Amino acid sequence: MLKVVFEREDVQRVRLAGQADPMWELVLGLQKAQTDELPAPFAGWRQEIAGRVSGRSVESLRLLQTMVRATGGFPDFLTPFQRVSSIAEGCDTFLATPPDRLSGDLAVTFADRTPSSWVQGLARGERRHVHATANAIHTMYEALISPYWPQVTELVTHEWSRQTRNLAEQGVGGVLGSLPGVLSWDGRVLRTSYPLEKTVHLAGRGLVLLPSHFCWGSPVTWIDPGLPPVLVYQAPGDRAVRADGLKLPSHLVPLLGRTRAECLRLLLVPLTTTELAERLGVSLGAASKQAGVLSTSGLVSSARRGKSVVHQATSLGIALFAGRPTGY
Repeated sequence: MLKVVFEREDVQRVRLAGQADPMWELVLGLQKAQTDELPAPFAGWRQEIAGRVSGRSVESLRLLQTMVRATGGFPDFLTPFQRVSSIAEGCDTFLATPPDRLSGDLAVTFADRTPSSWVQGLARGERRHVHATANAIHTMYEALISPYWPQVTELVTHEWSRQTRNLAEQGVGGVLGSLPGVLSWDGRVLRTSYPLEKTVHLAGRGLVLLPSHFCWGSPVTWIDPGLPPVLVYQAPGDRAVRADGLKLPSHLVPLLGRTRAECLRLLLVPLTTTELAERLGVSLGAASKQAGVLSTSGLVSSARRGKSVVHQATSLGIALFAGRPTGY
C-alpha cells in the first residue's frame, strides 16, 4: 500500500497534469511489453510491437530491460522530475543527469540483485554507457510509443478535462477519492494499491496528478520520496492503440449477446454508469442493468466512488474477452 500524507497546504497545491509525459509512457510501456498477465486492452499493441522490435532495436530493448523489469521499481532518472513534452527533450534531460543521481538510483534499483558490468559503468557515469542509454531510450520510444502517441495524448487530454470538471463540481477530495487504484481518502492520507509498503510525506510540496495511458491498476510514483511529488495513475477510457485490438472477439457475441458483449469490452477500463451509457448509446437504467448482469456473473465488479458507481471487468471477464483459460 502507498500512503500519501497531506498537510493542510498540500490540498491547495494539488495540480492536474494536462499533457502526457513521453518518458513515463515509455517506461510503463516497457513493463507492459514484458508482463505475463497483460491486460486485454494492450494485447493488440504488444502483437504489433513484437513485429517492430528487430535488428538494433533488440539490443536497445535488452539494455533498458536490465533496469526496467515487468514489475518492481526502476531508476528515477528514466522519468525525470522536470516535465518533458518530447522524447528528444527527455533524452537531453537524461544526458544532463548528475553522476551521483545515476549511481544513487541504480544502487536502489539493484539493491536485491547484482548489477551487470554495463550497469556498473552507467552508475559510474561513463560517457559511452550514458549515451548508449540515451540512444536506447530514443530507439524504444520510436518502436513502442511513437506510432500510438496521438491516441495517448488524446486519452490523457480527455482525462484532464474530466478531472477539471470533477474539481469544479466535487473539489480536490472528490478528485483524489475517485482516482483509479485509490483505496481511501480521509482528508489527510491518500491510500492506494501499491506493490509494497511506502509512505510519502508531501510536507507542503503539493502533488502533481499525472494520468497515463500505459499505467494500469496501481498508481506509480518515484522511488525517492525527496523528489517533487507525483502520482501517475491509469487514465480511464478506451485504449485504442490498435484499431482492431478492442473489437469484439467472435466467440463473445454468441455467449453474451451483442450489447452485453460490447458492455464487457468497454469495461476493460473503469467507467462510471454515465460514461458506460454514453458509449453504449443507451439510457442510464439500461447501462446499469447490463453492468449488473455482468457483475452477477462475476465478469464485472462495481463499486461506489463518491456520487458515482464505477464498473470494471474482473480478471474472469478479461480472460473471457481474451479467450484465455482461467485455470478453474
